[in-house]
Amino acid sequence: MTESLGEVRAALSEVSSRLHSAYRCAQSAEQRLTEAVALLTELNQSHHDSLVPPELPRADQELTRGLGLIIGGADSVAAIEARL
Repeated sequence: MTESLGEVRAALSEVSSRLHSAYRCAQSAEQRLTEAVALLTELNQSHHDSLVPPELPRADQELTRGLGLIIGGADSVAAIEARL
């Protein structure tokens, strides 16, 4: 199946838009996770057991990794668009 250059550019533009949207969502999730950890850490001071589940720091690491992957994808799409 052959697509016109315009169709390819439109598809790349859509992918770029979705990647930027995904980045904003992941960034928001990362901020909310940071806020949750801070709140739980503060509440920890008056509680004898840790309220911060061990999964939260791992989730933060995965979000950071995911943000890097999204940026890499967006950069790759931009490079392809520039070559067209």
